[in-house]
Amino acid sequence: MEPEKVISIPIRELSHLKILLSGWYHFLKENYDQNQIDQNEFKDALRSNVVYNIDQDQVEVLLAGKETLLQNFRKSLS
Repeated sequence: MEPEKVISIPIRELSHLKILLSGWYHFLKENYDQNQIDQNEFKDALRSNVVYNIDQDQVEVLLAGKETLLQNFRKSLS
């Protein structure tokens, strides 16, 4: 079984947060529809944490999932 990983993505504006989260959902939905991830992985990956770093006055999104899933998401962004 592949280990879970977490990536942190800094967000400058809240509008960017909406775009990132909608892209993450769309990516997960495509993978689920193509049977590349199961229902539990899909549900778990949707639980994205949003953290406010008070020292840097910055919002960060923490996306969790299997390493290959996160790598594929990064590739889809570029």
